Amino acid sequence: MGARVKICGIANAGDAEAVAALTPDFMGYIFWPGSKRFVKPEAVRDWAKNLPPIPRVGVFVDASPDEVKRAVRIAGLFAVQLHGDEPIEKFSSSDFQIWKVVKIAPSNSQVPMIGKCDLGNFQSLEIPPVADAIMLDTFNPVSPGGTGETGDWNVAREFVAAAKKPVLLAGGLTPENVAEAIRIVKPWGVDVSSGVEQRPGKKDLAKVARFIELSRMA
Repeated sequence: MGARVKICGIANAGDAEAVAALTPDFMGYIFWPGSKRFVKPEAVRDWAKNLPPIPRVGVFVDASPDEVKRAVRIAGLFAVQLHGDEPIEKFSSSDFQIWKVVKIAPSNSQVPMIGKCDLGNFQSLEIPPVADAIMLDTFNPVSPGGTGETGDWNVAREFVAAAKKPVLLAGGLTPENVAEAIRIVKPWGVDVSSGVEQRPGKKDLAKVARFIELSRMA
């Protein structure tokens, strides 16, 4: 078996049904109002009534614990993915998993950084114990995610090798490069949104199917 697959940024009922039929390991929904793929928890709840029980992951940026817990309850989330500077310790719960996003440098960067941790000193990066998994995404000063920018996979590989938690790789993945990314980084899972879209908020189902197939073959 290859990497686990999360298809993120699902933003309409038709895509939710069609993506679910392709059986990814996780389906991701963005609850940050600043995203072009923003959805409300109530919509996800309604879509899920007709879907197989694929674990649902909610994406949040600097939301309050009360906002997150409300979304978990309404949308029936398996995990919450925290992209902002929210104090993660306040989200500890036995009702859902917590996936913390860590930013890595873009592939064209000359600065091999992960957060405030320099390359080769990953132990200095403090991962809160309450985090069940880590999502490696590409740093962008303007947007917290969904930019389609590829991160530095060599840095990601070193992080995965040193990590003591499951690590998902995100950032600029597509059907064309996901097999290579998995080969180099060896992550527990991969996450894709813009790389399998026709346009923001609308999936290209042929790309979704190919992405899942190649991820599992890698």
